[in-house]
Amino acid sequence: MTAFGKKPLLPFFLENHLNEILFTTEINVFELYLGLYSSKQLNENSQLLNQRKNRLEEFLTKFQILPFSRHEAIVSAKILGQLFRVGQPVEFRDCLIAGTALANGINSIITKNVNHFQRMPGITVVLY
Repeated sequence: MTAFGKKPLLPFFLENHLNEILFTTEINVFELYLGLYSSKQLNENSQLLNQRKNRLEEFLTKFQILPFSRHEAIVSAKILGQLFRVGQPVEFRDCLIAGTALANGINSIITKNVNHFQRMPGITVVLY
């Protein structure tokens, strides 16, 4: 259960795609750890924090994690620059995720954030 009382859908999606190679980015890893370290119920020395870090690391083993380097930065900047020019900027982290994917030859992004990603040229959104 999530903090909102609903079952998260991503585990069900992953279960149905066990035989596929799935990718994520270091930006997504940052977002996941940010959520972990932002939790008010945890402190840096708590056993609960260590348990959740272990679960997060176990979850991340299901993915190949794409790095963020100069090439990804340039592709991301190009995308966000295009969106700025047409007056449709998006959250920069989403642009970094899309740029990382495209820089590595991946054009499909699995997300619930259709609004941001559907505006990015070259990206196909897969809703879960």
